[in-house]
Amino acid sequence: MSLSDGAKIAKGITVIIDVYRAFTTQSFAFENGVKDILNVSDIEQALDMKENGFGDFCMGEIGGIRPDNFDFGNSPYDLKGQNIKDKTIIHCTMNGTTGAKLASNADLILGGALINAKATVNFIKLQKPEIVSLVAMGARSTYGEKRTEEDELCAIYMKSLLEETPIQSQQIVKVIDSCKESKKFGDPLQLQYPIFDKIQALRINEFDHAILLERSEDYLVSKIK
Repeated sequence: MSLSDGAKIAKGITVIIDVYRAFTTQSFAFENGVKDILNVSDIEQALDMKENGFGDFCMGEIGGIRPDNFDFGNSPYDLKGQNIKDKTIIHCTMNGTTGAKLASNADLILGGALINAKATVNFIKLQKPEIVSLVAMGARSTYGEKRTEEDELCAIYMKSLLEETPIQSQQIVKVIDSCKESKKFGDPLQLQYPIFDKIQALRINEFDHAILLERSEDYLVSKIK
């Protein structure tokens, strides 16, 4: 399954996959001590929630760029060295957090990336589900949506783990590192894509946590399991 249409029809345990960068960034935040992350799909909603005390920081992007009045971009680099321990972050992106909100038919929603792929699959196996949906969110712009190699390959890799026929992890990393989306990182003309973020995104199976997104009013709360 792919893109917004895939998220809308996903059932059972659903993994919303966004390697560049939503769930890589969330994984990085949790490893650096953040308490929880509130997922929204609207910039103004995020700012209003912060103003009303729902969270400590706003984090996110529009077209890869940090919105005005946000504390952090959708970027591990922006979080590096920041005091986020025991804090709540409000997260808004065009792909990952939006896709999670669209997955209204899912029994349970997980946030997936290469960095926590194996841990996510291990969590799924413990639930013994009848249905698992893997949704590669791809990229969205003013021109519409498109599939991206990093999300599609992450889904293929996770499927291989679920079926206990694992693809060699470093082969996946090698292919993704050479794909079109990866070329943006470190480009001096696109400073919103620091090379640090690509390095983090390709640290396959580095973190031993699954990200569970629980529904709460008109947003979803990410916590690690």
